[in-house]
Amino acid sequence: MSATSQPSPAVSASQTPRKFCEREEFSRSLIGEAERKAALEVIDRAIANRTAFDRYGGVEVDAYEAEFAAHVGVGHATAVSSGTAAVHTALAALNLEPGSEVVCPPITDPGGVGPILFNLCIPVFADTSAESYNVSPEGVRAAITPRTRAILVAHIAGEPCDMDGILAVAAEHNLPVVEDVAQAHDATWGGRPCGSFGALAAFSLMSGKHHTSGGQGGMVVTNDAALCARAKSFADRGKTFGTGQGNILLGLNYRMTELEAGIGRVQLRRLSEMVAIRRARAALLAQRLAESEVFSLGWVPEKGASAYWFVRLRYRQEKYGVEKAEVARRLAERGVPAAPTYTSIIYQQPWFKERNTFGSSGLPWTLPQVQHIPDYKGCCPNAEAALASHLMLACNESVSEDTLNRVADALLDVEVTLRKG
Repeated sequence: MSATSQPSPAVSASQTPRKFCEREEFSRSLIGEAERKAALEVIDRAIANRTAFDRYGGVEVDAYEAEFAAHVGVGHATAVSSGTAAVHTALAALNLEPGSEVVCPPITDPGGVGPILFNLCIPVFADTSAESYNVSPEGVRAAITPRTRAILVAHIAGEPCDMDGILAVAAEHNLPVVEDVAQAHDATWGGRPCGSFGALAAFSLMSGKHHTSGGQGGMVVTNDAALCARAKSFADRGKTFGTGQGNILLGLNYRMTELEAGIGRVQLRRLSEMVAIRRARAALLAQRLAESEVFSLGWVPEKGASAYWFVRLRYRQEKYGVEKAEVARRLAERGVPAAPTYTSIIYQQPWFKERNTFGSSGLPWTLPQVQHIPDYKGCCPNAEAALASHLMLACNESVSEDTLNRVADALLDVEVTLRKG
């Protein structure tokens, strides 16, 4: 159906809705011949050299780090085993004292907040902009206390945070900013890549992200050589490299392998094209929904360019009163996979509320250095409202224009049913 076509008449409640799409249309063809060839080259090299896939003595991880840093526009990168490991490593590189407060996002994966706890620091959640899943400069400012030692921001759904405002707040308080770019490969703020603004940035390279190192993987990037050295040391059990000093700090083994890096290098070369396709598909959907009274794409700040890890779909429930979960159900009937929400607020999740962290200790909140425990209940009303007013649509570079047109048709068809009551 063309972009100018009209949705079919809505069906009555007793009829089966027309199915606009099939589930397989949304599947992603992520790994191809180039990745297969790269993996086989690494395997063949290991056989020829009588080695395995460890980075030491290899070439792929070193090359991937250099190419990744250049792609983001920073000076240094160190590869790790996952996105969570990347956040953990970035925070560890800051060498924060136990009990320090870290301002962080309320809407993110648990892997984006858990590393704060593993560093024995206290998370303090900053509220979002009213129409966004991302923390706002105002929310960050309100969350800062005399105990704050770092700011962690996440570019959720591929949408960039207001980095100008956040960096200005950070500068006022002399605080380092860590960017969690797990969902925002090639997203930009003011034309500059996300991940190039903070003291450090952490990327996830798992298979669901824009580009992958095979299944899991992560990358820490920075312009600070000393921070990179500390991050690399932490991610390899506190080793130093080329100094002969041995292990100098407590660290973990978060190393990436040659096999993962070989795949990641191929994927990195495809990244810009994949994100460009995602943006084109999102623009098409936005155009098709321009006349809708209840649906639109989520708000993105003017200086931001989203990489669309998924599409935030704004739903105006106040127009007809039908709950979001019912809208998602009607879309599913029409063959469009839509989640009624992305995730719950971190501070509302049972593991966080019950402090299921280090046995029954209640750490890090029970540390003697902690003189104040934040009141988490309802601390981010904008974030709660944003989750309540948006659905989540799958969007990737394998979804065709034709499919996206039929997704728009399905949304407009659902809108007709809402209008009819």
